[in-house]
Amino acid sequence: MDVQSTDKKQRILDATLELIAENGLHATPVSQISKRSRVSAGTIYHYFPSKEAIINHLYLDLKKEMADAAFQGYDIKAPYQERFFLMWQNSLNYQLSKPTKLSFIEQCSISPLISEEAKEAGKRYHAPLAGFITEGCESGHLKKMDPRLILSLIHGTIIGTAKLQLSGLLDITDEHRVGAAQACWDGLKAE
Repeated sequence: MDVQSTDKKQRILDATLELIAENGLHATPVSQISKRSRVSAGTIYHYFPSKEAIINHLYLDLKKEMADAAFQGYDIKAPYQERFFLMWQNSLNYQLSKPTKLSFIEQCSISPLISEEAKEAGKRYHAPLAGFITEGCESGHLKKMDPRLILSLIHGTIIGTAKLQLSGLLDITDEHRVGAAQACWDGLKAE
């Protein structure tokens, strides 16, 4: 793909992300994507066969980006609890710094527009996170629970904390960050 094609494709993706964050998945027609991206509808369909294809492409990009962000500065030799707190803080920082992406991924989490293939591919990006949780359960650091449930509980505390900040309901200070991560850890650590 040449530079101009790459630029057009990225403009399409960026415009779709912004519009869905603003208007929702179903209230974002290709005509709006075309107008916002300054790319004709015909050209959009050259790159993506449908609006659903654009959404699934974005979904996978963001799943990978979120997983990569969680592991920034990760040291496998560090104590388990230290790695837990690092990944929790990394994930919160990502969500706080990318509210448009948070809005998009939250809308997609239960949407029928996300294909089974995209859901399966998204799971592969989160396999290292699932492995980290499984390690914690098997090593006795975390409660013996289904790793998917533990991931959901962790995700919920991160997203809930981010939404408090992004909605303006609470200015999340360093003390709040540490307290929220500690509460999450305390609820999940093995007795």
